[in-house]
Amino acid sequence: MKDTKLLDKFNEAKQILCGYDYYIHIPKKILHLTNGELKIPHLMGLQYIAKEGMFEGDQGVYMIKSGRLRYDSIEKLIQKYYKRTEKQKSVAAMVYGKINNLPRINEMLRSESVLYLYDITANPELRLKTDYLLVNQQQDVVLQLGLIKAAKTKEQICHCNSFMVDYKKDADYDLHYRNLTHCYEISKIVCEEKDTKRAEVIYQSRKAEQRERAGIEKMFEAAGIVADEKLIKTVLRLNKKFGIYHTPDMLNDREALLKQCKDKREMNIVMDFFALWEENGIHAGTVGGR
Repeated sequence: MKDTKLLDKFNEAKQILCGYDYYIHIPKKILHLTNGELKIPHLMGLQYIAKEGMFEGDQGVYMIKSGRLRYDSIEKLIQKYYKRTEKQKSVAAMVYGKINNLPRINEMLRSESVLYLYDITANPELRLKTDYLLVNQQQDVVLQLGLIKAAKTKEQICHCNSFMVDYKKDADYDLHYRNLTHCYEISKIVCEEKDTKRAEVIYQSRKAEQRERAGIEKMFEAAGIVADEKLIKTVLRLNKKFGIYHTPDMLNDREALLKQCKDKREMNIVMDFFALWEENGIHAGTVGGR
């Protein structure tokens, strides 16, 4: 049977990184993370298995898609490129670690992470060229994603330019970030599908959710709406699912809310909201006159 594991991992990563844009909300700015497939071979660590450029960029993508580079052939290439057995083992472990864990970027973006401003002077020996380092603590590993700002743009557009996997059983698992001092609180991450522009909040910090909940309560109070806990929670769900903050007028527009739905699950969320909206004595067309 043909070995397609490398291609499968490539396609998984491509779906996550290239099918969507991500908006990382930090104090006073929003980082817009967008990527193309040409960077994936580098994130997989394929620059370490042969001479420079051989398996990177469009050449790397071609070699993976055509099947000329396979998961089971990587170790042989490493053994050919490096002479010392110890070096061969360490490089193979690093590269396979990157390849196998790259799809877990999806977990990184959907759970609590720390975003560091990367200061190269803190770790000059690492020679890591990146502007931000997103660090995510998993049970057994620490996943780290380097983000670099796009050149010649005033907007906060970033691309992924490095991916590291460090194992907590190792003494230096925190080497890439332990000397970094400036970090940002991530309040939320919004995922936007590139083709349809449909957005969804895929991560929100507890503090950010508490602030949003307080804002919803004040919004209803200002509109003269008495809302119970169930209604407030359902509005929070709507905001997350569709990636926007719904005002009373938007909540009162039944047709517009239904148009947002793309599947039965989203329809159920909206219908649950309508039921609670009416339970609280609010009916379509009444908000503006209250």
